[in-house]
Amino acid sequence: MSAHGTSPSGASWDDLRIVLAIAERGTLSAAATTLGISHPTLSRRLRGIEERLGTRLFDRTPSSLRPTAAGEEMRALAVRLRDEIAALERRIEGRDSGVDGTVRLTAPDAVSEYLLPNVIAALCAEERGLRLELIVSNQALSLAQRAADVALRVTASPDPSLRGRRVGHVCMAVYGAREVVRGAREPGELGGVPWIGFDAALACSGPGEWVARHVPERDLRFRANTLLGAARAARAGIGCALLPCFVGGSIPELVRVGAPIDALELPLWLLVHPDVARVPKIRRAADALAAKLRDTVPLLRGDAAA
Repeated sequence: MSAHGTSPSGASWDDLRIVLAIAERGTLSAAATTLGISHPTLSRRLRGIEERLGTRLFDRTPSSLRPTAAGEEMRALAVRLRDEIAALERRIEGRDSGVDGTVRLTAPDAVSEYLLPNVIAALCAEERGLRLELIVSNQALSLAQRAADVALRVTASPDPSLRGRRVGHVCMAVYGAREVVRGAREPGELGGVPWIGFDAALACSGPGEWVARHVPERDLRFRANTLLGAARAARAGIGCALLPCFVGGSIPELVRVGAPIDALELPLWLLVHPDVARVPKIRRAADALAAKLRDTVPLLRGDAAA
């Protein structure tokens, strides 16, 4: 390819995967983590691709890599091929009539650590022949791209392209160690008490906005970028935290201050892609998960402790 050409005809699928990962993640280090290779290896691979094609694929800035015109064309082709491969896999898997096998479940970190262990233990004990792989991620992994088969997501607006069912409602409340809350019965009685806030990753979320409205900046002693991080900080006695009731109610060292906050209640969705919704093993796993999760409703609503 000439320096002015944009045809990626000389690129292999492996080359396209590398370009796509870099374009989507923005840095070599993040892309290397996604691809499961080292930063130096990825840097060498990218240089090799650019030398072989005879063109620069990314413009380097101090903080990121941005696709050139040729890089953008390769990225677009990689997305199309990835989607076509995923669609083919879904169609092929849709012909599978077996009820046994491996099903991949993705869920956020707090759900994975505090809600799912007992659910999965009960499911594995009862559903012999069914194997679950849990992918813990606070990002909405793509079911269309086969990143997972089943997803649990806490959201008011699930992806309309997916098939889903509500399996509960997640309530949130204020929690803190006894020595921190000092016998307070309502959040309004916590003036001057240290708090755990949220950094930019959660600042615009419902919990982040509530903390910003109700907690003076001077009382924020620590910021977390995940609800799981906030829970661990509260458990350590750093301060009060706004937590899902299924998290706060599962930690013996914490006490709840006041009732769950109605405005922060969100549905818990169990989602699958329509192309695989009728695959027997996936339908079996989704049905079993839904049944077991309904047993956790009291914990989700803050009516019971784990």
